[in-house]
Amino acid sequence: MDNKLIYEQLEKMTCDLDLFKINIEHHEKTIKSLQLVIDSMPQRIFWKDLNGIYLGCNEKFAREAGIDKVNIVGKPDLARNKDNVSFYMASDLNITDINTPQYNITGSQIRADGKQIWLDINKIPMRDPDGNIIGTIITYEEITGRKEAESGLHHYREQLEQLVAERTSRIENTKNDLEEQLDFLQKLIDVIPNPIFYEDMDGLCIGCNCAFEEYIGEKRENIIGKSIFDLVPKDEAEKHYKHDLTVFSNPGRHKIEDEILFSDGSRHHIICNKATYTDSAGKVAGLIGVVNDITDLKNIQESLLKLGIENEALIRSISSFLIGVDSDGLITTWNRVAEDLFGIESEKVKGLHFAECGCLWEWEKIKAGICQCLESRKPVRVDDVVFTQQNGKSGFLGIILNPMSVEGTDQTGFLLMGADITNRKQMEIQFAQACKLESIGQLAAGIAHEINTPVQYVGDNILFLRDSFNDIERLLGYFCKFIDAAKNGDKADNIVDDAKKAMEEMDLNYLIKEIPLAIQQSREGVAHVANIVRSIKDFSHPGEEEKSGVDINHALENTITVSRNEWKYVAEIKTDFDLSLPAVFGHAGALNQVFLNIIVNAAHAISDVVRKHPDKKGLITLSTRSKDDCAEISITDTGSGIPENIRSRIFDPFFTTKEVGKGTGQGLAISHSIIVQKHGGNLTFESEEGSGTTFIICLPLKNAA
Repeated sequence: MDNKLIYEQLEKMTCDLDLFKINIEHHEKTIKSLQLVIDSMPQRIFWKDLNGIYLGCNEKFAREAGIDKVNIVGKPDLARNKDNVSFYMASDLNITDINTPQYNITGSQIRADGKQIWLDINKIPMRDPDGNIIGTIITYEEITGRKEAESGLHHYREQLEQLVAERTSRIENTKNDLEEQLDFLQKLIDVIPNPIFYEDMDGLCIGCNCAFEEYIGEKRENIIGKSIFDLVPKDEAEKHYKHDLTVFSNPGRHKIEDEILFSDGSRHHIICNKATYTDSAGKVAGLIGVVNDITDLKNIQESLLKLGIENEALIRSISSFLIGVDSDGLITTWNRVAEDLFGIESEKVKGLHFAECGCLWEWEKIKAGICQCLESRKPVRVDDVVFTQQNGKSGFLGIILNPMSVEGTDQTGFLLMGADITNRKQMEIQFAQACKLESIGQLAAGIAHEINTPVQYVGDNILFLRDSFNDIERLLGYFCKFIDAAKNGDKADNIVDDAKKAMEEMDLNYLIKEIPLAIQQSREGVAHVANIVRSIKDFSHPGEEEKSGVDINHALENTITVSRNEWKYVAEIKTDFDLSLPAVFGHAGALNQVFLNIIVNAAHAISDVVRKHPDKKGLITLSTRSKDDCAEISITDTGSGIPENIRSRIFDPFFTTKEVGKGTGQGLAISHSIIVQKHGGNLTFESEEGSGTTFIICLPLKNAA
């Protein structure tokens, strides 16, 4: 070959090589530029061949994978989870086999720091210059925050939906509740006797009650939506309209008193209470009116004014003393009897505080009654109030306290009405003593018999002892003679025979046996008589005025002894006493009288049964126990019981079912008074016809001595 030709070819090859170098350098610069662009992109970018081997990636992907970019090339898939590897390989095959790009593939990945992240992945096929698929290009960006936000949004949406459902249900329930409340309120105002209406700002009626229908004389459907001008005459309507304007211009409550003309021509005095109401924004929306017809009250006031002088004269003419006290404790009424009884003129005490009236009486007792009266707002009776009369002597007052309330207010005064019961009290005491003496009198024969029996055998034993002593004295004479003969050395055969004969005559062995028995019987008889006398003494308690500690068990034992002759022929007595029962603060004699009355009544009730069955005795059971701060005494008999038709009357004075001459009818009445009034206790009974009766006495222990 020609050297020139060779040289030209070499020169051309050199030029081609230089051009190739230039192209390579250009391509390298382009590749570096592209790599810089790829590295600066916010997405993670990498590309793999058909076998899943990494061919390249950007910095963001390498940094997130935790491997240097140079060390990634040539490595297989870096997914840390086998399930993820399978998922990504299947996705890559879809691209290379089907030749279809895939976008917005959502998957999770474990980052190099171990945190799970969510990815939005886009995959496209990678082709060579001839268009053949040689791998896959993948870009992705982390959407963990968006995913969490979507999850939170979903949760929020669920909560919101639940809240909406709850609110909807609540609104529905509220609607139902409001409808029920409206129905209830309508029914409520319908039963109110006062006419009630409510209207809007235009003066149109939007509701009313039944009383308003009757008051206007129209049905509700003809009233609602109408103004006052449609319902009453023009003159009356204008007057009411002016009232409404006054209320609207000064929101709040207003009380309007007026006189109106009814359709029948009659005029009525009314008080109309009006008040504005507001809407949900707090703006006045209308008014409510409540009508109170006071025509009758006006007429009554006029009548009371006319009767004022007559009432004053009537008060002064009442035979009981009368003292009125208002809610401030000031005296408003003091009648003539009060003037005469306490020696204090009405003009000097009216307007004074009740505590300063100057009366000399048991203030503590009266104050307690006043407190009870004002608290219970019921009449309270205060008996046996000790006071000092004008002549300096003490007396007794019977007082009734009545509350006096001012209508429409909580103010309460009281009216004190009473009388001087000194004479009555003395008569009651005398009568009670007479009844007590009568009870003792009825028992006198039995007590005499009870005493006579032991006295009689004591007397017989004394006669026996006297005769026995005479015989023994005669025998002792023989013994003295025998001793003298023995001292003198005389024969004593005759003395011994006489003594022996005397011993046979007097039956010395009998005397030795019977004399101690006679002495013992006599001692028992004397003790029995002494016990009866002591019981009578304890039972009577003459002249006791002050309360003292009473041993209930001992009192019952004394009463059993005193009343023995009343019950021993018809009944046995059984006792069941609480030995730890405290003493009761009371009047021993009065309580003994109660026990005696009930035991004697029990014996009489049993005797009615025993007459029909003489072979059987009844039973009277007495028991005591503590119960609820009270001493409870039960006296039960097996008598005929109390007929149901008279049970409500057995404590009435002078009521008796016994034959004439056997009872005064005062026993249980006095017993009830003694227990309830004197001791603040309670006396009740339980009875069943044909089975018997139990009387139950409860005495308070709080003042026990």
